[in-house]
Amino acid sequence: MPTHPPASARPAVVDRIAPPTSALIRSIAAATLVATALRLFRLGHQSLWVDEIATWRSAGGGGTLSLRDLLENVHGPLYGLVLHFWMRLAGESEWALRAPSALAGVLCVPAMAWLAHRWLGRAATTPAAWLAAGSPFLVWYSQETRNYSLLVLWAIVSIASLLELQRRASILAFGGALVSLALGLLTNFAFVLLAPLQLRLWLGGEPASRPRRLVVLGAVALLLALVILPWLPRIASTWDWSRLAPRRAAVAGEIALRGTTTFHAAAVPFLLHVFAVGYTLGPSLRELKLHADSGTILRHGGELAATGTVFGILGVLGLMALGRRRRLADTFLWFVAPVLLVSYFASQNFKVFNPRYVAVALPCMLMAFAAAFADMRPGFRRLFAAGIATLWCVSLYHHYFVPEYAREDYRGALAAIRAAVAPGEQVLGVGSPDPVEFYGRDLRVERWWLGFAAAPEKMRERFDGALSRAAGTWVVLSRSEDLDPGDHFACWLLSRYPHAGRWTFTGVRVWHITQSDRGEAPAADRPRTSTP
Repeated sequence: MPTHPPASARPAVVDRIAPPTSALIRSIAAATLVATALRLFRLGHQSLWVDEIATWRSAGGGGTLSLRDLLENVHGPLYGLVLHFWMRLAGESEWALRAPSALAGVLCVPAMAWLAHRWLGRAATTPAAWLAAGSPFLVWYSQETRNYSLLVLWAIVSIASLLELQRRASILAFGGALVSLALGLLTNFAFVLLAPLQLRLWLGGEPASRPRRLVVLGAVALLLALVILPWLPRIASTWDWSRLAPRRAAVAGEIALRGTTTFHAAAVPFLLHVFAVGYTLGPSLRELKLHADSGTILRHGGELAATGTVFGILGVLGLMALGRRRRLADTFLWFVAPVLLVSYFASQNFKVFNPRYVAVALPCMLMAFAAAFADMRPGFRRLFAAGIATLWCVSLYHHYFVPEYAREDYRGALAAIRAAVAPGEQVLGVGSPDPVEFYGRDLRVERWWLGFAAAPEKMRERFDGALSRAAGTWVVLSRSEDLDPGDHFACWLLSRYPHAGRWTFTGVRVWHITQSDRGEAPAADRPRTSTP
């Protein structure tokens, strides 16, 4: 016999709007088509960046994928496996490498509609679909060779499947929930941040069925443990888990994982901003890394104020709508708990804080907005829809067309070098060498560690040694803010080789140093010995 959800699991308000089924299907289909266009538009326009190259390598790019490689991938073995077989069919162009993420991003739209119908009621279905379709955050990760759009998809599907299981405890519903949980875990281990909510939903059926659900839960937990068992040794050795101990004192000489700090007071406000309008409205990521000060914030004050006003009001209305549906406890487990946990990781110097690490919480925010839309009168609904559409259109325009917000242009830099490089010359990848190696696979590419910039004498010695290995050297410098925040290396190059060729691409600087340039270097900087 089918079971029915308890009263606490049902919406506590009557839907203000109840569109007929045919209109609902048309609206979801239209949102899915718009999502497809947004995710495929200029999909291969930008260069791959360092994290995308890491994904390409973990998927066996340029070669084969061994079982050992798969077991060492603690950031998403399922995505790497899918990408490996996809590359064998579609190749390794930027468009091809990002296509699986784009497909996952498109599927998030009907999945969100399904989830909204189960979690909030019929009236929230259409707003949820359109919010998922246009979200700049989802568009960003749908156009990146990373597993985050697939992670969001499984987060949505797993929660919807568990709600379906509450509604009808059938074999099909149980199988769907189990499969979505397993695939979510194998996509990205950050999926475990949803475990408290998933456990609550699993046990949230009729009280009479709870003993049976507890028994089945043990079997499910065992199956999921077996699924991730092959990766547990690698997970245990990759991170320093002792750092998560409460009241842990930092050991002598311990430094932050990235830059000068692993966690910042503005991390959570930045997360809310990024979830609302993506990375392409307000200060760009490159601008924040180089000039994270009050002046930067003031230059973008209008955009930040508009975002805070529109989404702040909508967020309050959404929380009120969720409260009327008795979903605030779920909201805490879905959104607040993951954010607090990742913040704790950062404060303990265990893992840096990044919005993508909390991507599983994004659907909850969109659901709150959808609930607010469902409860609004038509006039207010149109007003807020216009406000969101305006902000998102500006953000997406920046994403597609404005170089300030674009990823580093390694492809353009290496294409220029390839057109002018002479026989016997080398390319030095400095700062972020992985994309240089990817786009310079037919060139002689060497790595040079930017960390030498912290010791000027060693920097000169090591750089002179690198130059002596070739008749001419092309220096490709990018992402210098982590190892050389003062940009000392670039300033030194400019003063030491004033006549060397120089080019600037988006986020990438290139120097061409020839033997004649080396001969013009100041006498105090010339090497006393030559490295063969």
